[in-house]
Amino acid sequence: MAMAPTTNNVPSEIVHVLASHGPVSVATYAHEGASTVGCAPFEDIIHLFVSPGSATEAALLKSSRLTVSAKAKDGSYQVRMEGRAHAGRGLAGHPLLRVLEPWCPEGVSASRLLVVPFIAEHIEFVRGKDETSKRNAGLTPAGRARPTPGRMWLAAAFSGMAGPLGYWILAWTTIWFGIQGNEFVGRPLGVVLAIVGGLGLVGGIRLFAIAQGFILWRKMRAGEDDAPWLLEGFFSPLDARLVGTAALTAAVAALGIIWLVWGSNLFWLVILGSGAWLCGPAWLIHLALGRPDPRS
Repeated sequence: MAMAPTTNNVPSEIVHVLASHGPVSVATYAHEGASTVGCAPFEDIIHLFVSPGSATEAALLKSSRLTVSAKAKDGSYQVRMEGRAHAGRGLAGHPLLRVLEPWCPEGVSASRLLVVPFIAEHIEFVRGKDETSKRNAGLTPAGRARPTPGRMWLAAAFSGMAGPLGYWILAWTTIWFGIQGNEFVGRPLGVVLAIVGGLGLVGGIRLFAIAQGFILWRKMRAGEDDAPWLLEGFFSPLDARLVGTAALTAAVAALGIIWLVWGSNLFWLVILGSGAWLCGPAWLIHLALGRPDPRS
């Protein structure tokens, strides 16, 4: 899933300003990776040219929230944009190489640049100085369309094969506990713990898989479908691993309680019924094979 924002996300006036401004200042929300980089401004995506191994690249692997700003030397205008981005990949193998190459910093070869796509979600534009200044600020179409965190993480954790497995876990758990009848001690708690255990295993493993898929995509060893939501810039690989760790921790805690209360039979039933033993190795093998998208 590559970045595909709404057309005309950035006003044409700001695009023209950035096109004549030159390098812009960038920094993540944590104030890391601050630097001045070249840019290729378009109305949908602003492409930033970042040096491999730079602090900016390292910061974007930890946070997808980015601020881009530009200010005229004479103070006649100021542009500040907040939005999302990801660490990108090399310009040399980029499908938009011919479009972006004219915007590259002079004297720097394509092999020494990363292309970082930035989607503005909030823009502040100030024209003029002092009392004559005019300020416009607000959300862009991409900012208004941004999904809620809950929807974003659920969709990411249960993307691909994890989606059908999630429905399967809900179905078999409800049916199995229903068959046990009221005689099953602690049935409501057992249903909740079994669902948390099964979904936590599958969702947590999936988040680790797509985080690794993004790393391999940057090396052109995986396709866009291997890193959904990360390639949209909604979260970073570090975010995916942290949330994946939280999901697996919740699953382990739920399974531990199941073992203590109901014994090993239900414990192994939840693990086998989750399908984690199937999807985990399948994703690992898929990423190990390395099947990138065909170049345009």
